[in-house]
Amino acid sequence: MADLQYAWDHATYCGLFVAQAERLAEVAAAADPATPVPSCPGWTLAKLVKHVGIAHAWAAANTRQGSAGGPVIPKSLDLGLPDDPEGLPAWLSAGAERSARTIWEAGPDADAWTFGPVPHARFWARRMLHETLMHRVDAELALGIEPDVSAEAAVDGIDELLTILPGGQAGRPDAEKPHGQGETLHIHTSGGVQGEWTVTLTPEGYTWERGHAKGDAALRGDGFAVLEALYRRVPLDRAVAERGVEVLGDRAVLDGWLARSAF
Repeated sequence: MADLQYAWDHATYCGLFVAQAERLAEVAAAADPATPVPSCPGWTLAKLVKHVGIAHAWAAANTRQGSAGGPVIPKSLDLGLPDDPEGLPAWLSAGAERSARTIWEAGPDADAWTFGPVPHARFWARRMLHETLMHRVDAELALGIEPDVSAEAAVDGIDELLTILPGGQAGRPDAEKPHGQGETLHIHTSGGVQGEWTVTLTPEGYTWERGHAKGDAALRGDGFAVLEALYRRVPLDRAVAERGVEVLGDRAVLDGWLARSAF
């Protein structure tokens, strides 16, 4: 795995996390809580907002607890959920502020239980930014709003996905995880912020590194379009037809990665 690389400092991640939560709350407040969210099958807008708010509270609780004792059980948290789904956007916004403050005040190097390679609070600041951003995108797609995601956030989101995927899938022992026999996938973002990564599939899982290389398959395009495709928010054929994404080489390698990389 590549060395860890963060786009921003701890305080900036915390601030961006709150900003994404406020945008999601704004979008949700203007819509019917029962609106289906197609990119999260079976979910409504209310369920999506509740999920994100619980994730925020869980991240803060794991930061407060430190690295000892394993993860906090989400059901043990006093969430203060509103009785009326109409109150969920305000609940989300207020909870994000509290959680971000807890993570920020702990400091980037504070011990925390995480499911990634970094057992520190800075993991949660970055994770909650991208958790919230992607679900904000889900809400906007459900409502016919074209999402606006900065190139910097998209590239950092791709990097984070490669970093945390093994830990994120650990809670899904029945899931078929990425693996192969040495096939390689090159990911390349273009535009204002360029990023390049090469994933090598192995019988045990995958390894990856940053930088240019020729892969058996390649996925190339605008940072957010590539992020959407990797998170399977937009079907790959649609990403190619409508988002300007390019697929080069052995399409089966990319299809296999997408089929096995959900968490």
